[in-house]
Amino acid sequence: MGSGTNPYILFLILILLIMGFDQDGGKKLEVMRNVMDRMASAMNNFKTGMSSLAVDFEEIHLLMKDIR
Repeated sequence: MGSGTNPYILFLILILLIMGFDQDGGKKLEVMRNVMDRMASAMNNFKTGMSSLAVDFEEIHLLMKDIR
């Protein structure tokens, strides 16, 4: 193997070979894909929520600044 070989590609090839011998490999792969999709969606929702919260705190900060 050359020094430019990506270990993640090798890991993916290994997983695909192992799943090729498993009769329920398709189902398991689908479940894993669904989990990854939901996780990505949850992280995007979390990021959006935190951004909104930061804007709200900035507004509160400006309002408190005006009170002084």
